[in-house]
Amino acid sequence: MNEFDMIERYFAPLTMGNEGTAGLKDDAAVVEVPEGQELVITSDTLNEGVHFLDGEAPEHIARKALRVNLSDLAAMGAAPLCYQLNIAFPERPSEAWLAAFSNALKEDNEKYNIYCSGGDTTSIKGGRLSVSVTAMGTVPKGKAIRRTGAQAGDVIVLTGAVGDAVLGLNVLQRGLDRSQYQGAIESYRIPQPRLELTELMHECVNAAADISDGLIADCVHIAKASGIGAAINLDHLEFSDEVNTALNSNHITDDEVCSAGDDYELILAVSPTRLTRALAELSKLKLKPLVIGEFKDSALGITIKKDGQSADHMIQRGWRHF
Repeated sequence: MNEFDMIERYFAPLTMGNEGTAGLKDDAAVVEVPEGQELVITSDTLNEGVHFLDGEAPEHIARKALRVNLSDLAAMGAAPLCYQLNIAFPERPSEAWLAAFSNALKEDNEKYNIYCSGGDTTSIKGGRLSVSVTAMGTVPKGKAIRRTGAQAGDVIVLTGAVGDAVLGLNVLQRGLDRSQYQGAIESYRIPQPRLELTELMHECVNAAADISDGLIADCVHIAKASGIGAAINLDHLEFSDEVNTALNSNHITDDEVCSAGDDYELILAVSPTRLTRALAELSKLKLKPLVIGEFKDSALGITIKKDGQSADHMIQRGWRHF
């Protein structure tokens, strides 16, 4: 099976019949942006051994590659439109691998109302599997949520519990009892982008970020981008039953929970006048929002408390590639 057979059989169906893609027969796609909308574009590359484990199931790779990008769109208040898919194979993939990968993507296309508009398949001699997705979404003009929009006095709202993803990774890497931590493993493998929050974001949120780099790191990213300070109180965090069990069993540390990446809840900067409504709407969506601090005047810097004491040493924690 050559590259063109692979595209026709496994990737062309991911266009979901969109006319602008021409069934992936052209060199590029024509993407129509609805009137009154702006295009939001994000890209993430997932490499074997870095972003997913060696020998990971193709369906898990597919879902994660798409969903981490959808999470970026969610943090900007954008609705999914289409994506480009680029894969570098270290060796010729089996048809079973391709079928599992493309079927998982097709299911997510339907789930999130998105389609594949093109991309590239290539080989990487002597390298490892690399999957890159560039996702595009739309947002009403002037309504994109940016990290630069937080204001002093805004409340820091977290859309849900954290720590499950890093726990899932620890379980898989360290040979812990998988039956005890199935939810955490799924959280690591299959992110849940908070796209259901789009309308709320436009109405109540000044700035946002997903927690792909870790809770503390992404709070700091918003504060620095907005040119303000922040006071974060980790005592206000709540965890899933599995994370609580792991903490009590020393299978995970407090530092890992607060600083590891791959959690895809959102951090929201919410004006105090809109806080009650925001929390109520988040609860209606069956989320469990947590108020974990406040953005402050820049002169106050960034402070972190844990167990009632300073934990400012954690400011530098978070995922880094280099």
